[in-house]
Amino acid sequence: MDNQFVVKQEGNVLTIVLGEQLTTGNAPALMEELNKYKDQGIEKVVFDATQLTYIASSGIRTIIFAKQKLGGNPVIEFVNCANEIRSVFEMTGLQNYITFISK
Repeated sequence: MDNQFVVKQEGNVLTIVLGEQLTTGNAPALMEELNKYKDQGIEKVVFDATQLTYIASSGIRTIIFAKQKLGGNPVIEFVNCANEIRSVFEMTGLQNYITFISK
């Protein structure tokens, strides 16, 4: 299965372009990829959710991992997040830790 994400670093900003789904099939690979950036001075993690239509609980854990484990308490942004996905974050209380941006 295609991992359905692309991770790129520009300075202290990590951008993750997500595919259509973040599930148990690809979330562990994303978490492993994020782990490579641990303690690298990342100040902001931007999730481009333009294509994202579904997020599983394992995907939500990956977002929490990005916030807690990268070090330095990075800002988490979700760009172009569908209302259905945003409501999942609101149900879990994570909207307090995520900035939602529409472009």
